[in-house]
Amino acid sequence: MHTGTDAGRAAEKESTSGERAGQETSPAQLADVLRQRLDQLSDNATAAVLEQLPSFRDRGPHWADLTATVRQFLHAGIDAVAQSRTSTTASEVEFARAYGARRALQGIPSEELTLSFYVALRAIWISVPWATTQGDDVLGALVGAMERSMLWLQNVVALVSAGHQEALAGTWLDGALAGQQLLTALDDTSTPEADVRAVLERLGMDPEGTFQAWVAPCPDDGTAARLLRAHLAQQPGRCAVVHTGDHLVLVGQDTQASTVETALAQAGAASVGVGLPRAEVAGARRSLADARAALRTARRRAGVHRYADVWLVTLAEEPSTGTQPLFEDALATARAHPHLADAVRAFADHGFSVAAAARALHLHPNTLTYRLDRWCDLTGLDCRDYMGLVTSRTAVALL
Repeated sequence: MHTGTDAGRAAEKESTSGERAGQETSPAQLADVLRQRLDQLSDNATAAVLEQLPSFRDRGPHWADLTATVRQFLHAGIDAVAQSRTSTTASEVEFARAYGARRALQGIPSEELTLSFYVALRAIWISVPWATTQGDDVLGALVGAMERSMLWLQNVVALVSAGHQEALAGTWLDGALAGQQLLTALDDTSTPEADVRAVLERLGMDPEGTFQAWVAPCPDDGTAARLLRAHLAQQPGRCAVVHTGDHLVLVGQDTQASTVETALAQAGAASVGVGLPRAEVAGARRSLADARAALRTARRRAGVHRYADVWLVTLAEEPSTGTQPLFEDALATARAHPHLADAVRAFADHGFSVAAAARALHLHPNTLTYRLDRWCDLTGLDCRDYMGLVTSRTAVALL
């Protein structure tokens, strides 16, 4: 026995080290190591998701909510490690599907939802202690468990994605039906206001609030309206999207006009009519009529055509307004003498400046002045007079 000597102590140390080296960390022991650091791992994973994924940062849950969810998923994952299983339990299935549906309703895109699990996993991976003070081979055990853990995680992500898709499909279908009902109710003035209000409330809109409408020619195989609805659901406000005939019709509340118009352009709508923001149910009807009138006035020319900009032309063009006689002579002159119409248009559109209008038409200022005078002779409308200019500009817009 040499246990009291240096050689003996070295031999004992070597023997003990050999025993420890031969002892692999069991799945249960590895799970215990992870449980001891559950709070730290959850915090690190939450921070990584919020830092790297804009949707979670901008529209998703608050820190406490997300941390609690990460903690619950991580706790379930640690249990799976301890039990060396790849399948999900009934409670895990229910939680994962419900989680996916909840994030869908918050507007988290499916791709970012899926990515969040792998962002969190990476943050957890780099936070795990690879060795303990007892010398257990945590790294070896963790690597051994990784294949099973990844299979378990893939099952969880598939369940979350399924819940997300189911929620979106339900929301899309409900939104599509409610949107169609709204459009029908707005078009049919005999629909009781109480029925219209009920549909608006189903769409999450306030019947007492302000509405704005957009109408755009856009052939659709069912994709454009669905993508528009999904995109706008992630933006501020509420927007009903309906495809009817060969037009997309949108009625929004608390939406940003620029956001809607950009989305329409991305959906392939080249020409868009935009109604005035108007209040209450009657205002929703009127804004929709505005948008359609603006689109008719535009004659499908490309661009965004706001009723606020073309209302006078619209009034002049609609026979029911009784304003057409005001423009008949000027319109006939514009058709017979298009160069005079160009002079009127340029003068009105360039700050009532003869010099600026002449430059735009590549004419001498005297020539432009002569054409404006000639226009006045033929129509009786002086473009240097307010009403003469308004009537003249409206007439040439009717061409």
